Amino acid sequence: MNVRRDKGTEGQSDKGGRCISVVVLSVVGLLVGVGCEPAPLAENGVIAVVGEVGLGPGDFVYPRAITADTKGRVYVVDKSARIQRFSPNGELELGWTMPEKHAGKPVGLSISADDRVFVADTHYHRVIVFDTEGNELTRFGQEGTGPGQFLLPTDVDLDESGNIYVSEYGGNDRISKFSPDGKFLRTIGEGLVAGLPLRRPAAIDFDAEQTLWVADACNHRVIRFDRDGRLLSVWGEMGREPGRMRYPYDITCTPEGTVMVCEFGNDRLQWFDRKGSSLAVWGTRGRDAGYLWSPWGAVIGRDDRIYVVDSLNARLQIVKL
Repeated sequence: MNVRRDKGTEGQSDKGGRCISVVVLSVVGLLVGVGCEPAPLAENGVIAVVGEVGLGPGDFVYPRAITADTKGRVYVVDKSARIQRFSPNGELELGWTMPEKHAGKPVGLSISADDRVFVADTHYHRVIVFDTEGNELTRFGQEGTGPGQFLLPTDVDLDESGNIYVSEYGGNDRISKFSPDGKFLRTIGEGLVAGLPLRRPAAIDFDAEQTLWVADACNHRVIRFDRDGRLLSVWGEMGREPGRMRYPYDITCTPEGTVMVCEFGNDRLQWFDRKGSSLAVWGTRGRDAGYLWSPWGAVIGRDDRIYVVDSLNARLQIVKL
């Protein structure tokens, strides 16, 4: 495993040469820095960079899902079908491999309130549940388009009652709700939602008010439902400017009541209020620490640290903003 603590970075622009604004969110408010170059690393907030391309312990082959448990430990799954668990500081603790991997690899992870690890085993059309040591507890799901069946599940989350929600794409493009024991209850988001069908709902998350937020990735928008599937709000459109998005692949509801979106297509994190107004942006494309390249996901862990799956850079960045 490699944990790199870089001393600094050089400014970069995006592919078209356009300068990127760097807007940083702090726990107590907004700190705004605008310019052509990212701030020095100490100000940019990067604590550590974990991993590099490889199959060794603590390294990654295109990591693309992340979650954190109640102890602040972080779990990352990559395209080698390995789930690796790291301490809050980025030290590798253990790892395990999915039971099957030849058909494809998982793209979604979630942790329950009692620290069970839920894996959207995408290409096997199922959800597998592990304990934090990697021991399988249960699994459910089968291929199909009927109620309770899956094509390509993308993410899993649970409400405060223990009901399980699974998003999927590839023809179904919907969210299915299950009871705590895995019984199918209802479908959410089928048909038109604010005039458009869902197109790859890539991630889901519950906020403190127990409303369900959905990153509708290929429509470049965010949708909010109640637990029974009633539509509450929709916002977002494609673009690079603050307030717009390109392929939101992950969504996280923050303790402050805002929403953190990980944009695969814009190589950044963006924070919004509940009505869709942009509050802050962090990140731009690059290889050095403090830059991102097609990030697939991010999670808020202990001490308000942000853990970003920097996918095409094959690493995990730990950030304190």
